Amino acid sequence: MRSEAGAPDTGAFVVAGRTFDPATGEATFTYRLGDDEFTERLTLDPALVTGRMPLHVSAALDLVHLVMGTSYYKLAAPGRVVVERAVTAAQLAVAQAAYTDGLGEFAAVNRLPVPHRVEFDAELWEPEAAEPAGEGGALLPVGGGKDSALALVVIPDGTALAINPTGAQRDVARAAGAPLVEVRRRLDPLLAERTEQGGLNGHVPVTAINSAISTLVAVLGGHSPVVFANERSADEETLTVDGVGVNHQYSKSFAFEQLFAAAAAEVGVGYFSLTRQLSELATVAAVAALPLRTSILSCNRSYTQRHTGGQAEQRWCLHCDKCLFTFLCFAVFLRPEEAVAVFGGNPLDDASLADGFRKLWATEKPFDCVGERAESAAAMAHLAASLSWGDAPVVRALGAEAAAAAEVTGATVARFLAPRGAHAVPPRYLEALQRVLAGARSAVA
Repeated sequence: MRSEAGAPDTGAFVVAGRTFDPATGEATFTYRLGDDEFTERLTLDPALVTGRMPLHVSAALDLVHLVMGTSYYKLAAPGRVVVERAVTAAQLAVAQAAYTDGLGEFAAVNRLPVPHRVEFDAELWEPEAAEPAGEGGALLPVGGGKDSALALVVIPDGTALAINPTGAQRDVARAAGAPLVEVRRRLDPLLAERTEQGGLNGHVPVTAINSAISTLVAVLGGHSPVVFANERSADEETLTVDGVGVNHQYSKSFAFEQLFAAAAAEVGVGYFSLTRQLSELATVAAVAALPLRTSILSCNRSYTQRHTGGQAEQRWCLHCDKCLFTFLCFAVFLRPEEAVAVFGGNPLDDASLADGFRKLWATEKPFDCVGERAESAAAMAHLAASLSWGDAPVVRALGAEAAAAAEVTGATVARFLAPRGAHAVPPRYLEALQRVLAGARSAVA
């Protein structure tokens, strides 16, 4: 239910007005928190906003407006959100998930109650059945890493989408031969100012935000489906707080995918994760056999403002959790010289990084997009038994420990290579994925 119209509500985060100018391709999304007003700007590719606006643009803008607000809500996390525009039940369900489980890591890091509970004050409307968005083919958001690279190979007639594009995203799209659509987000500068002044900070559900932006682009460009590449490891919690799971990758999980698919369907757009049944190791096995393996980049440190603003070259840092995990997986399927050609170095030769690798199968995993604990342990145990990697300093230091950890669950590399679990991949895309997986590399001896 709604508070009295026009009444001040300083105890809530307000999802306020929004605008969209087809002449410039700029959309603005306004929020209020206490006495502050924030406006985020989204600039779309001009090619998307020529001609008559599609029927479902307004609802797609609403979906973006809702989930994008998590970036500003977290400054104070008041536990109450007031939505000034009417929304659908499916949109509200997505928002509730994004602000609660999607901010689970944020709550844990800032020592707020877990789970983070949020009350929504919103008016609902009932949408009519939507016609499909168009015949523009699949839209594939790319981050530049192995997952989206695999999706581009499986769906060669798809269109890639880069949000705040970087060289890494353009490189992988170019390597796959995919056309690229670009969108730019500009956070309100007041957000950084208030954060520096003591506002709360932490992880937001970026994949939820990117999913909403992708759906808007799909509606405008006549694309369907929107295809992400989130593996089943996204369902594993990062840590447990007082018996409650906290998942860094919640908005990549199958649970969130199902919620978001219902909201996307209301605007005529299909939505699913192509690699939902795959482990990280299975994805790497496929990408390791492809020429574009040398074009990928999955290092989060390379996506800082300094890098994305063009002031520094993007490359693997080979020290962050994401780099160590990704290298570990590729090492299973590549010889050392092949791995160095992909990554530009070999962190398994650096004994000082042993603790970083060990964290990958620890009870509390790193807050990063890394795979399941058991597959990390299985990968390191596999390397310890291999001729190619067995003498590497980190492998010598951790091999026995990893083997013991893997043995607890019976984890082996081979057991992680078979697809498993629930998914929502349509048959034609599943068949295309299976054809590419058939050419995957077997593990290095």
